[in-house]
Amino acid sequence: MRPPAYGRYGPAAVVCLRRLAPSLMWVVPLLAAGVAALALSGCTPHIGDSCQLNTDCSIEGTLQCDNSMPNGYCTFFDCGPDSCQDSAACVLLQASVPGCPYSDYQSPSRTGRSMCLAQCHQDSDCRTGDGFVCRDPRQPPWNAVILDDDQSQRVCILAPDYDAGVPASYSQEDGGVCAPSGPAVPAIDAGGGADASGTIGAAESGAADASSGG
Repeated sequence: MRPPAYGRYGPAAVVCLRRLAPSLMWVVPLLAAGVAALALSGCTPHIGDSCQLNTDCSIEGTLQCDNSMPNGYCTFFDCGPDSCQDSAACVLLQASVPGCPYSDYQSPSRTGRSMCLAQCHQDSDCRTGDGFVCRDPRQPPWNAVILDDDQSQRVCILAPDYDAGVPASYSQEDGGVCAPSGPAVPAIDAGGGADASGTIGAAESGAADASSGG
């Protein structure tokens, strides 16, 4: 009768594996937990991902879903300088409107709203299928303001409906509508003298004639 084949390591290796088997049972759950953690971290939503609900972006409420974007856009509204997670950029959109150009000395903007936008290097880093492109948000037609210290950031932003730059009707010149004071109004003469039409003087003259004739 031929003895059992233990392979090249002999019977001692088989005995060792049998002794280690109970301890190896603890390793398997740990490995499974590690794989699951890696899978979950890879599926964690990031700024710029598509969404329908706020919970699609974050269960803890650290991100919100901007449903005004095609298929949603995970972001954080009202961000401050250098505060966005996922290395995103804090961008102030619509900082200026016609006649009311944005000025750092008159911050915050009365028309703009800041939000975190995903950083990128090229269009393929963005959701091009939903209309997003990798651009400098400071350029036309967005004319946004980067609030972070790094002013060279490019972000995934929705492509404009036109590509001819800023429309002719869109002017950044100050039209005066944002000025704290209104248009100049001539002073009103409250004295008894006659105005340009002589109405006040005529009325007073008539009253004097009536009193003298009585």
